[in-house]
Amino acid sequence: MAKQTNNPQVDEDFMKEVIAQGFPMKRERAPEPIVQEPEPTAEKPKKRKELSNDYIERYFERVDFADRQLIYITRETHKKLTDIVNVIGGRQGTISGYIENIIREHFDTHKDEVNTIYASRFKKPL
Repeated sequence: MAKQTNNPQVDEDFMKEVIAQGFPMKRERAPEPIVQEPEPTAEKPKKRKELSNDYIERYFERVDFADRQLIYITRETHKKLTDIVNVIGGRQGTISGYIENIIREHFDTHKDEVNTIYASRFKKPL
């Protein structure tokens, strides 16, 4: 029997992503709902595209996971995250990156409260 010499090229980054996240699901995008224009007011809200781009830039920024840890979430939460990341984040988004960015923002927003509560519950050993 002859040996096969055809070695396929392997995309290592894709394989790492598959191992970390599972296979990306292909979904058809649902048609966008019709949005009624708000009545004119003194203050104009940001346009939808500006808000969407801001959200995408904030939460779907790539995160380097050189030193990572395992966490657990419910299957229901994972399903919701998968749907959000696949539709909004596209190929650049990962569930891990999305969660990491949400938690980092939470820490930044609530750091004073967390530090105060932590200090009140921390007991010195001596």
